[in-house]
Amino acid sequence: MFRKVLFPTDFSDCSYKALECVRQMRGAGVEEVVIVSVLDERDTDLVTTGIGWLSGDRMVEYDAGIERRMRENVQELLDGMVGVLRGAGMKVKTAIEKGVPSVEILAIAKRERASLIVMGSHGKSNLAGVVVGSVSEEVLRRSSVPVMIITREMQGGCRSEGEE
Repeated sequence: MFRKVLFPTDFSDCSYKALECVRQMRGAGVEEVVIVSVLDERDTDLVTTGIGWLSGDRMVEYDAGIERRMRENVQELLDGMVGVLRGAGMKVKTAIEKGVPSVEILAIAKRERASLIVMGSHGKSNLAGVVVGSVSEEVLRRSSVPVMIITREMQGGCRSEGEE
């Protein structure tokens, strides 16, 4: 039923919990996984906004340098996740995008023709009863394919091998 999974990650504990769920889906017929990390343009823009003493070409060069280093760090983390999934016999691709996370995730799901989106959600909101974070909520609301949300509060479900 689900052959191709889109797995967006922010490298949080919930994302690693979701990674384990995706790994275990190999036994259910999942053949391919696209792991995506989105550099939130609102965060990357914030980093350089406070640097008023740079302008023009220097600012562009500084921005490019920061983004390049961020992409290198993200790729290193993605490579670790790729190893886990390839070790389970899955075909894996990665993507690093810059933009609004929910928008980019939905665009990649469509472009890749994903049959399922699996993502972790740490629910950053302090509101009582709110378990799903804003990015996962937006993806859940707007996705044309099924979405599986893995939360930190999730009991049972996907466990690492050997875990009771």
